Amino acid sequence: MRPFIVLALALAVVGAGPAGADPPVALTPDLAAGEWKPLIDALASKGAVEASFTESRYFPFRAEATVLTGTLRISPDRGLSLGYTKPEVSTLIADSSGLLSRDSEGRSREMPSGSRQGGAIASLLPIMSFDMKALFPQFDIRAQRTGMDWAFEFAPRDPQTASSLGTITVSGTGSQVRHLEFRRSQRQRIEIETQETRSGFSFTPGELASYFR
Repeated sequence: MRPFIVLALALAVVGAGPAGADPPVALTPDLAAGEWKPLIDALASKGAVEASFTESRYFPFRAEATVLTGTLRISPDRGLSLGYTKPEVSTLIADSSGLLSRDSEGRSREMPSGSRQGGAIASLLPIMSFDMKALFPQFDIRAQRTGMDWAFEFAPRDPQTASSLGTITVSGTGSQVRHLEFRRSQRQRIEIETQETRSGFSFTPGELASYFR
């Protein structure tokens, strides 16, 4: 199971912003600690997040996108969980141990973090929490902002990770993430649109057991 296909994981490409948008800039630690700090802090301090989402997968060999729906969950301590409801029920968990998928009957498949693909997936976790200290050594980062709208583009420095994940873009409005994109090429990419987001709460022990590991 290739991680790019599985992890459609949590925004138009940064270089293709709306007309009149501020030009994208190469984000540095100084900028992240200066003019970009209020936005980054707001995104990093959201705590647990739960959002319904629509995922579109684009492949060169298909004329139309494959569309899936479900619920995205982020726990600062437990990682990322994608609970798919359509077209099939399944759960995908990305955490520091690697990648775990569960089907509707509870059967699991695991990709450990020590593997090449599992390690690539684990590199996504700092993006979900906007942990800039962990992100700068792993990614070249470009940022763009227009009014309340913003976008961050993460290009993996490691060639193997870049081959597995492609370029990752996260964008939104205010302190809300609205769009995720994993792009390997114009014809092979995954886009996730989030809706009905809630944050700043704690998952119950039962929810942690159901959605994470």
